[in-house]
Amino acid sequence: MTPGARLLSVVEIINDIFLQPRDDNFSSDKIIKNWMRNNRYVGSKDRKEITNNVFGIIKRYFSIDYIQKNNIIIDDRPLEFTIIYYIFYGSGKSNLISYFNDGPYAIKMTENINSFIEKISNFKFKDIEYVKCALPEWLYNEFYESYYNDTYKVCESLLKESHFDIRVKNGQSRDIIINKLKNYNIISDKTTLSPIGIRINKRIPINNLIEYKKGLIEIQDEGSQIVSLLCGAKENETIIDLCAGAGGKSLLLADLLDNVKIIATDINLIRLEKIKERAIRSKLLNKINIELSYHNINILADRVICDVPCSGSGAWRRRPEEKISLTKNKFKNLLKTQRNILDYGASLTKIGGELVYITCSILNKENKFQINAFLQDNSNFEIVDLKHSWDSVTKSKLWLGNEKYCQLLPSIHECDGFFIARLIKIN
Repeated sequence: MTPGARLLSVVEIINDIFLQPRDDNFSSDKIIKNWMRNNRYVGSKDRKEITNNVFGIIKRYFSIDYIQKNNIIIDDRPLEFTIIYYIFYGSGKSNLISYFNDGPYAIKMTENINSFIEKISNFKFKDIEYVKCALPEWLYNEFYESYYNDTYKVCESLLKESHFDIRVKNGQSRDIIINKLKNYNIISDKTTLSPIGIRINKRIPINNLIEYKKGLIEIQDEGSQIVSLLCGAKENETIIDLCAGAGGKSLLLADLLDNVKIIATDINLIRLEKIKERAIRSKLLNKINIELSYHNINILADRVICDVPCSGSGAWRRRPEEKISLTKNKFKNLLKTQRNILDYGASLTKIGGELVYITCSILNKENKFQINAFLQDNSNFEIVDLKHSWDSVTKSKLWLGNEKYCQLLPSIHECDGFFIARLIKIN
């Protein structure tokens, strides 16, 4: 493809993304993959460049939106967004201009487009922190309340490309798997924090690999691996995974423990079905009971894992559309939902058992504030200090702060951002 054809492709995909309703099914990744399926002639290098530019636009949506609103000329929002991105964050003005009229599959330069490019090129960013952080003002305030002077550093890390991590099945050697991946010309290395993870140097479809089909490897971000290992699960426990999703944590725990009973449930039945498929492939279905309705759970468990719905801020590098669809009202409702799930999980926890609270958020209101409020209202629970578990699992000195919970940050730990706290029920 010519540079002009790639530019046109980016505009087309951005247009498709803007047309999609911003609900729970809003996924820029799905739209990109659908566009690629409909345009199979696109080569691998072209696919990567197009994908990177589309994701770059979505990640910086609020910065670009601020500029665009002050400079509407073309009256073609997807094209204006793309031009702004290329000028300020992409290949630059001179390269961008050369992409127009670049063959039969390129956008034709017009007087309005040229005027827009010239005007945008002279646009000066005002010293507005929330614009530089690519956030709406209300959401920037949430980040600032959590990180103060480190806010820009934390937000900037969310604009980078996410990593592609896998974990190896219990009993498998990471060195052997890494060597097997070399046979497919896949370059990888051991994850630095997770003792069961491998980081692949680029995103590739691994579903067809024999190691994947045999259940020897599973796609899972290093951050998710770490919080799963920090859950504290033990042999002979009954564990309830209350918001199991697609089952990443349930599958990891079932793989590590010989004698365990895991009850996995979620309000999203489609995601629950994925657990079954993955458990069959990994030969772990006998350890996982899938419960279609959490209302049917009538036992007290040794360990209740609440991986609650959240802003997803820790994973915005791979799911940037979640930042766009997050509103102030939705955020408030998420906080209420998180507390409700935490309270329900507490009612299912036996005395001496543990309640595990997890989010893929890096915002205090969803994390430590929730835990502090819960402990204040529930004197029969005490927080477990995770520092010892961290040292044992990760062999790393990257423990943050002096608190007893664990917060993973992309800016420090180079994985998705996760929060985990363990609470023991004392009476």
